[in-house]
Amino acid sequence: MEEDVSIVASAQPLSRDSARLRLLYELGCAFAACVELDELCALVLAKCRDVLDAGGASILLLDADQHELYFPYVAEAPEVAERLLRLRFPADRGVAGAVLEHGTPLRIDDAAADARFYGGVDRATGITTRNLLCAPLRVRHGVIGVVQVVNRRGGASFGDGDLAFLAALAGSIAVAVENARMHAQLKAQVAALERAVHEHNELIAIRRELDIASGIQQSILPRAFPQRTDFTIFATMLPAREVGGDFYDFFSIDDTRLGVVIGDVSGKGMPAALFMAVSRTVLKAVAMTTTSAGECLARVNRLLCLDNSAELFVTVCYGVLDLRTGAFDYATGGHAPPYLLRDGGVERLGRTPGMVLGIIDDAVFGSRRVPLRGGDAIVLVTDGVTEGMDGGGAVFSERRLETVLADATAAEPEALIRRVVRAVKQHAGEAPQSDDITALVVRYHGV
Repeated sequence: MEEDVSIVASAQPLSRDSARLRLLYELGCAFAACVELDELCALVLAKCRDVLDAGGASILLLDADQHELYFPYVAEAPEVAERLLRLRFPADRGVAGAVLEHGTPLRIDDAAADARFYGGVDRATGITTRNLLCAPLRVRHGVIGVVQVVNRRGGASFGDGDLAFLAALAGSIAVAVENARMHAQLKAQVAALERAVHEHNELIAIRRELDIASGIQQSILPRAFPQRTDFTIFATMLPAREVGGDFYDFFSIDDTRLGVVIGDVSGKGMPAALFMAVSRTVLKAVAMTTTSAGECLARVNRLLCLDNSAELFVTVCYGVLDLRTGAFDYATGGHAPPYLLRDGGVERLGRTPGMVLGIIDDAVFGSRRVPLRGGDAIVLVTDGVTEGMDGGGAVFSERRLETVLADATAAEPEALIRRVVRAVKQHAGEAPQSDDITALVVRYHGV
């Protein structure tokens, strides 16, 4: 009988040792099979708990930024595991903190009597830790966390062999965790590189599109200004970094009437440039067959509404100057009205009935007629002038524009426009130009 008992007793260590060796072997196989880290850690902790006959097992990792330990992997009762997975505590607290700091495995036979023990985890989870093993997860650059098992079943304590086994297991776990982290970092770097390449290619495509759009925008603007005795005209358009939809134009309707227009298309890039080109072409064609500015904008609006799937719109100020009489007939379609320069003064003319073009096909447009005298000038601008911003977000404003105009009411159109542009740029300072700056001035000399 005594012989049988000794055989059983000697067989138990062999059984435990074989189970531990089997676990190390299975872990090696899992590494070779490239098992995902979550699956691997769940397997290791479950086996470790069984082999060491423990109540629970967990892996704690260091959050270096927050200097906290947290529980990403747990083998415990479901309700305890749920609480542990949400738990964090300072990295310098408890037995885990001591192992993390010194890098040495610890066996605690009586947790309540050990000064290093941190009871916050027990209070948060409702468990009572009697004894535990804790081993560091060491990699080349330091300790990244710990693995621990708690509460040897049957009331016994863990032995030195148990601690040695856990320390050996910790080395393999540390390699797995670090490899997974490096793999995740590599994937993130590859993804970031792929995004950067994609964004670079997109930027090249956008830049190419903007160059084409800028070419369209610049090519349709008149560059030659006629030398006449009855009027002088000048205009400019300074594009912003992002190609917008500003445009200006002037043209002879017949021998005695001059059409002038300034506009601003919503949107940026190629769609805005194409809509701008269409708007200018349609307006110029319609202007040749209409007598009033309001009637012209009404017809242009209906045509632009016919096929506008992009839902773009354009603001327009269009005027017709009768060179025989000086009568200036103008209409505003959602655009700022003209300024009249006369006898050293500046008058902002009123808006006329109407709205932006390209949205509502039956919108009503009206016009207003202003008699000009020899020497009077009409000034048209887009909101890139009045809304040009400085670094603090303050706009140039209509008030500043009127001040600049008042100081140069007698200047030639080109000189007047250059003063306006210079004032807008001085106001902006180092702030980037956010919108096209466009202006047109026509001075009537009379017959």
